Order: sequence, then C-alpha cells, then structure tokens
Amino acid sequence: MQHSTPKTVYPSVHIILLTYQMREVVERCLCSLERLTYPNRRIIVVDNNSNDGIEQVMKSRFPEVTTFQTGQNLGYTGGNNYGIRFAMDNGSDYILILNPDTILANPRFIEEMVDYAETNPTVGIVGPRVFLRERETIQNTVLFAPGLWTNIKNWVAYRANPESFNLSKDVPVEAEVLNGVCLLLRTECLKQIGLFDENIFMYIEDAEMDHRARTHGWGVRYVPVDSVIHEQKHEGYHMTGLVSFLLRRNSVYYLCKIGRTAEAWGYAILSLLLLCVRGVATLNNKSCQEYMRFCKRLATAYLLMLRNRPLDESFGPPFAQK
Repeated sequence: MQHSTPKTVYPSVHIILLTYQMREVVERCLCSLERLTYPNRRIIVVDNNSNDGIEQVMKSRFPEVTTFQTGQNLGYTGGNNYGIRFAMDNGSDYILILNPDTILANPRFIEEMVDYAETNPTVGIVGPRVFLRERETIQNTVLFAPGLWTNIKNWVAYRANPESFNLSKDVPVEAEVLNGVCLLLRTECLKQIGLFDENIFMYIEDAEMDHRARTHGWGVRYVPVDSVIHEQKHEGYHMTGLVSFLLRRNSVYYLCKIGRTAEAWGYAILSLLLLCVRGVATLNNKSCQEYMRFCKRLATAYLLMLRNRPLDESFGPPFAQK
C-alpha cells in the first residue's frame, strides 16, 4: 500500500499594518507584500480614522485584504490591538506587526522567523534584521529600556563610540527591547501577558510589552533574518513636539508601572531641568515662552503619573488626539 508524503503544516500568521493618513505608503507596502511566499498568511489593515481615501483604495485594489476602520485615532497601541484581537479571535498562531512604511526585502522572511519560533517554543517575541532606507544599512532594532541611569550611561557611551550601539548582530540575541517596526508575536504569549498598553498611545510601548513578556518567562529574541527595508523619513526632531512629549512622558510611565518609582521621580526632575536650561540658554523670548509652556505640560503629565492619576489626563491642547 502506497503512503502519501504528509504535507507541511504552516502555522497561521496574521500580518497587521496600522495606518493613519498614509494611503500611498500603505499601497506601496501591500504591493511589495504580494511577493511573500508564506502560504498560511492573512493581511489586516487597520485605519485610525484617516480622511485620505484609504477605504476606497482597499476595496478597489486590495479586496483580499481584511480592512478595519477604528472610527478614531487610537494611536499605535490601540490601533494594533484592534487588529490583534481580530487575529486572535480567528485562530492566528502568530501575529506579525509591520510598519506600513516598509518594503519587502526577503520574500521568505516569515518562513524563517516562524521556523525559529517553532524550534524555540519559549520565545514569545521575535524581531528580524531590518534595513534602514537602503539594503546596505542595517537598522538597530535591539534597544534599551528607558531608565535614568541607563540613559545617562548610554548618552556617554554613545558619544564615545556610536558604532557600539548597533546590537543587531549576525547571531540571535536576547534583547531587552525590540523595535516595533517588524515583530513576530506568539499568540500564546499574548494570551498570557496581554496586548499593548493603550495608556501609552505610542512610543515606549515595545519596551513595556517586552518587560511583561520577560516577567512571564518568555524570551524576546532578535534573529538575523533579512526582512524589510524601513523607508523611514528624515524628519527633524522638534523639542516641543508630540514625539518629544510622548517619549518623555511614557518613559516615566514605564518606570512607574514596573515599580521603579524613585527612578521615575529622578528621570522626571532631570528631564525638566535639562529642558529648562536648554530653553533659557538657546532661545529668544518668543520661542522661550513656547518652550516653557511645553515644560509646564510635561511637568503636569509627570505629576499625574507619579501620583497614580489616569494617564489620559496628560493629553491636552495642542496634543489632543480626538
């Protein structure tokens, strides 16, 4: 009697792209992902209430892609959670979080990542090699968690040897934090630790989730698998902008949440002192007033968190996300 060779079973992978006012970027990414070779995959696009015609484009050009409209800007955390919940409810074994401003570099990278995860069942979060803007430049996706002493030490060390901070090596590395540009999340891990913390909105959410994973005994691992090219724009860093605000606010939130309250106080105080000194020393009167208003908003956010008040109260003009 002739026996047929058993077919390879591919775990289910749901790929989540979160977008907000990025229609053309999403189109480019989805066209690129058509070259993926992993068979048991499903792509989900979650739109955070854009007004750029993304829903019409999805219906006409990518009808096979599952598309959701959240109805409001839920941020990186809330928007991705929207897609993650759908994936988990529909039997996904793994969830790939992918920035829409990426282009496929290796059509087989999902196979390689899933294979690594399947042979390392205690690893809950896997991050591949990502290229920054061009194939020749590797983006550093192995990061450090926020911390007062960590930031001071790294600030000094980076200025002494910037190259030493690219920890994306040619061998698997246990990471303290993996950059969220491309992440493979094990559903079993998420069921135990929970999803992204929606209080954070965006920035530092990767550090907070990775900390929870390690606390529950899951590995957080970088693997040297070529994946995508991250077409991140060259954008100036505005000291009084939303990115600056969220990075600082969420760093203190993270330290409070993991129980390092004294360090959170120190981080907040030093952060405000440095901001105020820079503002007084370098800005004219008009700019200095704007800078001080930013410092006041940030100080208010710090106090809310350090006094265990709801984090969403720290959002206010001009940062309201409604």
